[in-house]
Amino acid sequence: MLKQASIIFFLLILTTTAFAVTLKESKESYLVLSEKKNTHEKGKVKMTVFFDFFCPHCHQFDTVVVSILQREFGKKLKVTYIGFPIIYEDSVIPLEAFELAKDEGKGEEMKQAIFDAIYYQRKDGANRDVLLSLAKSLGLSEKFNKGLTSGIKKKTVLEGKDFAKSFGATSTPTVIIDGNVLIKDNTLATISSVINNILDKDGK
Repeated sequence: MLKQASIIFFLLILTTTAFAVTLKESKESYLVLSEKKNTHEKGKVKMTVFFDFFCPHCHQFDTVVVSILQREFGKKLKVTYIGFPIIYEDSVIPLEAFELAKDEGKGEEMKQAIFDAIYYQRKDGANRDVLLSLAKSLGLSEKFNKGLTSGIKKKTVLEGKDFAKSFGATSTPTVIIDGNVLIKDNTLATISSVINNILDKDGK
């Protein structure tokens, strides 16, 4: 019930924002990074989200903005999440769990489970016992348990952090479209407009 109420609340905020923001692109809403390669494939937009589980804005963005974009664009939008641990020193730990779950094909389920544990159940998302319990509920293997204990994915997470910094990222969430478009205004209206414009050009 709390989760549903939160979603409705943020939808109301975003709807109001959508009416207040002009949908045309501008230098204030995005930046094309000339040093980065554009990875666009006709008919599909790739959106990369650099995030930290302890960032409440990341949780809101995932729960509301990404959900609406996925409903709006369906298979024309591919969303990839990459950890950018900058909130706390322990931010690395739940991102390790996320990477381990991805290896077993349950990255999305683990992402949602960790967000829920932190923001709705008020649990410590960096507590390994909490994460192991989530893994058990998702049916993950003993390989996950060993990997979380050994820290085998820490290097992967830190590489993701360096990757985010290569785009000039200093905060979360940082959103990149098609490999070289840095979104500076993370509102639903702006991102939807950018995606629509890219797809419209595909149709020409």
